[in-house]
Amino acid sequence: MKKFITFGLASVIGASGLFIPFTHEANAQNFEQKKQELDSKQSEVNKNLQKKKEELSKLEAKQEALAQKLKDIDEKALKTSDQIEEKQKENEKTKKEIKALKKEIADTEKRIEERNEFLKKRVRALQESGGSTKYIDVLLGAKSFSDFISRAGAVSTLINADSEIIKEQEKDKAELQKSENELNTKLENVQNTLAKLETLQSDLNKQLDEKDKLFKQVKKQKGSAFSEISELNSEANSIASEKDATIAAQKQAEKEAREAAQKAKEEKAQRQQQQRQASVQAEDNSSNNDSSSSSSNSGSSSNDNNNSNSSAPSKKPSSGGGSPVSSNVGGIEGAISTGSTIVGQSPYKWGGGRSQADIDARRFDCSSFVRWAFASAGINLGPVGGTTTDTLVGKGRAVSASDMKRGDLVFFDTYKVNGHVGIYLGNGSFLNDNSSRGVSVDSMNNVYWKKAFNGVVRRVVE
Repeated sequence: MKKFITFGLASVIGASGLFIPFTHEANAQNFEQKKQELDSKQSEVNKNLQKKKEELSKLEAKQEALAQKLKDIDEKALKTSDQIEEKQKENEKTKKEIKALKKEIADTEKRIEERNEFLKKRVRALQESGGSTKYIDVLLGAKSFSDFISRAGAVSTLINADSEIIKEQEKDKAELQKSENELNTKLENVQNTLAKLETLQSDLNKQLDEKDKLFKQVKKQKGSAFSEISELNSEANSIASEKDATIAAQKQAEKEAREAAQKAKEEKAQRQQQQRQASVQAEDNSSNNDSSSSSSNSGSSSNDNNNSNSSAPSKKPSSGGGSPVSSNVGGIEGAISTGSTIVGQSPYKWGGGRSQADIDARRFDCSSFVRWAFASAGINLGPVGGTTTDTLVGKGRAVSASDMKRGDLVFFDTYKVNGHVGIYLGNGSFLNDNSSRGVSVDSMNNVYWKKAFNGVVRRVVE
């Protein structure tokens, strides 16, 4: 840029030392053209920047909607998992009932067989005594009236006994048939419900996978938009700097042109004065000496003026350009004890536990529940309003799943990576606050939690 300005000054001052305004006007046109080009670039960059910001805003809204959808599906998957677990328990109970009923069926069949055998023996006895199975023959064989009455009572007793046996046998058969029907119906219902729940869970898992892929895709697009916005901002800043430099150069060039014109004007006046002095010297020698002295003084004054016009370049000032593990071992049992007091009594609240009102009412989400439990035992895992699964996963130190112990924090990939957190209790169980059952103790072998656990464990207390 400095060479350009020097060339401009050379153009301004001609060989005869006269000011040439046309060259200055040409330079001014070049500056204006340059500024117009920069304005055009700046306008285009700003337009692209605005467009990209609108795109980013849409991506953020889409990401937020997907996160909410993932959370909803995740909650439904958790509830379905709980229902499957309950139905599996019911299935085991039904199997035990089946086993007991089979024994009862076998006993009933044995009693029926025994009654059949008894009736067969009675028939054989009647046949052996007279070959007749008709009770009328027994009555007609009476030798006296009292014998007849006696025989009639005996026959009545036998008939009633046989009738009761037959009724009891029919009743047992009916109950047996009813029990078999009820058992088959119950088994069918349990199996159908389990099949539906398992199908639903499979569908939910597919939806989670699809939404998760879409969420990651939007996140990637969002990252690209951020990068492009950053590049556009850098380009806009560069154009603005170049524009400022162009304006500054224009002002400097105009200043130097004015100074050069003023200097040329002064030199012209000096030469005219010298010419007049030389003319006077030719007429008067004594005046010539005085004129020479005056000319010398004038030259000295001119040099002084030249020195005063030369300015030193100005200088711009340069511009300057995992938390520790707690040693409160007793705090583990304190945190678990406090958290366990509200098992089954604290409903889950998304974003809860971050105000005193929520804490007093025992309304938490997973991360605020963990923070509250440990805080009650004197262990600080973060501020009330700023503790999330993302902050908790950075606390303490990482340990492998095979080495985890009671009091460690366990993380699960639910609606997002490390989207849920709980306190490990040992023996494959953990204390947590989830959207399905609120504060509860759950098994890590549950089909839902087992799938969501990817081995992320943090030890916050040694």
